[in-house]
Amino acid sequence: MPSSSSNNDDDDDDDDDDDYPNLNHIISSIGMHIFTYLPLGSILNGNASPLLVNTIFHDAIYQSLGQTSNLSLSQCAHLRKINDDALINLITNIVEVSEAYHPGYTRQVQRRRRYDCSNTSNNGVCPCPIKVTHLDVSRCRMLKGEGIHYCLKHMPGVERVICSATLKFDATNHFATCGDLHTSKLEYLDVSGCVRLDNIGIKRLVTTVQGKHIRHLDFSGCSNLIDDSVAGTVAFCQGLECLNVAGAVDLTAFGVGLIAYVCRSTLRCLSLRECKSVNLPKLLMSASDELIDLAGSEDDHRALPPNFKGDTNDRSLYIAALCSVLVQMMRVHDNVGEILHMSQRYMASFKKLDDKWSTIWGLNVLERRNKDDRLFGNLEVLDIGHVGNSNIRLEGCIATIAWLNGGKLKQVDLEGLENVSHFDVSVLGSTSRNNFKRLNASSITDLPSEHSSCFFFHAMKNISELDLSGCKHWQGNSKGVALVFLTNLRSLKLDNTDIKEAVLVTVLTKCKKLLNLSVSGCRDLTSSKICAAKLVNRDLRLLELDCRYINLDASLWKIQKVYPSLLRLNARCTEKGRRMLKAHQTSYSWRVGARESRNKSCKSKKRKRGNNNSASSSNDESKEVVSFSSNRCSILSTGVSYSKSCEQEMFGCKTCGIGFGNFVCLACSKKCHEGHEVFAWGMGWDAVIVVFFPIVNALNLTKSHGEE
Repeated sequence: MPSSSSNNDDDDDDDDDDDYPNLNHIISSIGMHIFTYLPLGSILNGNASPLLVNTIFHDAIYQSLGQTSNLSLSQCAHLRKINDDALINLITNIVEVSEAYHPGYTRQVQRRRRYDCSNTSNNGVCPCPIKVTHLDVSRCRMLKGEGIHYCLKHMPGVERVICSATLKFDATNHFATCGDLHTSKLEYLDVSGCVRLDNIGIKRLVTTVQGKHIRHLDFSGCSNLIDDSVAGTVAFCQGLECLNVAGAVDLTAFGVGLIAYVCRSTLRCLSLRECKSVNLPKLLMSASDELIDLAGSEDDHRALPPNFKGDTNDRSLYIAALCSVLVQMMRVHDNVGEILHMSQRYMASFKKLDDKWSTIWGLNVLERRNKDDRLFGNLEVLDIGHVGNSNIRLEGCIATIAWLNGGKLKQVDLEGLENVSHFDVSVLGSTSRNNFKRLNASSITDLPSEHSSCFFFHAMKNISELDLSGCKHWQGNSKGVALVFLTNLRSLKLDNTDIKEAVLVTVLTKCKKLLNLSVSGCRDLTSSKICAAKLVNRDLRLLELDCRYINLDASLWKIQKVYPSLLRLNARCTEKGRRMLKAHQTSYSWRVGARESRNKSCKSKKRKRGNNNSASSSNDESKEVVSFSSNRCSILSTGVSYSKSCEQEMFGCKTCGIGFGNFVCLACSKKCHEGHEVFAWGMGWDAVIVVFFPIVNALNLTKSHGEE
């Protein structure tokens, strides 16, 4: 590498470049994490840095940034302090160096260039655009919007933009001109946690970036979102597939219905968590009124979902549960006529707006009308946890959504909804029997009787993740034994329930794929019975177990001995869990080129005499663990409870439909999904990437680890 004091390099010819290392190759082979070894403030300050005095090194750095496909400022604590002026300066330097090397220009080797992009632009597009497809400025809390707009102006090929937790981001002033950004390939936009985004700012942001190709929108935490901004967003996003509006306290049922109807053929993922103003009965009452007429008629087969599979007994139980919950829905509301009239008015407005926007988009209105016009027609993931206020009765709403959906739902979150009937869950499970994989029904108070629980759980026999925490259902020695129908369970949470140990032991002996069990606060359970289940079911390989606040007649040491595969016990890492997690971190650090923390490097390397054998054995064991963790699914190293220490690469698979709220690890993307159309999500961990849809969900995406 040339010395920083060689000031005469500016007069050299182009042929002298061969005497220096090709830093483009070095940076591309190591990765963008090479900048963690450099004073990153120097890059932002341009030529003021001693490391960037040499023109060759300076140009190589900025050329590499101009050719990279992933520009992330969120991985470094120093870069997260960047402001708009510094970001504009960084992008300007990248563009200037790229223009200097453009074939249409004569290269001028000088330290300070002052090229004006506007003089060489073509319809506002830079002739040397930055080839970034993934821009991540999340947690850059000093950015207000001008720098982000400047970035997108020079990145016409950008596909994913993440601005989550950019607290000062306000698009009202800096995204004022409609269509001035040529980002026609933008598919993913995340502005979650941007609390200053208001109604006008959201509409201007979507229209400015030409959002007709956007498939994924995340507005979670934007509390200023209202129906008007939702209408403007939907009017531009023709192919919207995933929408997260969690925390939009002013969003009403009209806005939700407009999204569900206009995007009925594309919408696959919807989060309405903590939307306190959404009144689901006002939205669904007209469909429920139609459904109760179908279910109560002699020709009740039209009330069955399209993919319903079951014998005559299952059909009778389904119709009975559907009629019961719909009748209950009509009885709990005093003003049914008024709610029905409002719901019908909503549907008329939805159809009118849909026809208007279809004409603007150039679609065939008649052909679009002839298609199925049901709300939530293609929905796969639905999160309505804590939706509405506590006074809204939700009986019948889940059953109506399940019927409208036609059995495509895979994941449903009903956390905190106490007014949901167990008939709703039975209809949901029976309708989506083949696809249903995950259900969070904690805090539901209306649970089935001992006789009805057989159909309740039999309808969900293919489910892999179930959370019934806080449900007081197992009041009796045999109640809840119908859980044995759920033989495909990977995760089971029964915290603070009255389940009996005989029922739990029976469930543990039948569920051979169970990886996560949480029974915290179950006072009637004993740890010895949990250990005894392992003697019967030898295939049981628990990775995590939470048995706090139960009768510990068997010590925690004995539990670890009975379940040697445990990585976490009572929310704390076991010795094996710490070893496997360290191996995961080491393997990940080597792959991305990140350096270890200073605290670890400053630890004393002294060891006592006579420990050479133990040290060598520990090194061999560490190598074995590293090799194991890099070649097997990451869930075997990190478990199912994720923290910042579990950061890793994330991949989706278009062939398997994995890409909304889930991801697969590096090893599974190469082995389990070999030959599939796999794409990279980036790097991260659960709580940072997606707050309300856990991005780490390897339980129902990977192969059975007992078979690997």
